[in-house]
Amino acid sequence: MMQDERTNRRIENKYRPIGEIVRGLFFLLFGLFAIFAEKLGLGEFRLPPQWMTILGGALCIYGLFRVYNGVKKLFFNGK
Repeated sequence: MMQDERTNRRIENKYRPIGEIVRGLFFLLFGLFAIFAEKLGLGEFRLPPQWMTILGGALCIYGLFRVYNGVKKLFFNGK
């Protein structure tokens, strides 16, 4: 019984960084969409283009941070 709980925790801990990587990629894609959507004719927003660029940059930075943390936890955890 105790062994099963440890195995389940290990599996959960292994999937958590993968979830961070996936969420980071989504934020990165949303950021790129915010930056390039109007330029490519994919949509019009009520915000000025400068604000969309700032928002897109912030989303990209946060997405890169999440991907970096996920990769660090997944591959360089040292366990």
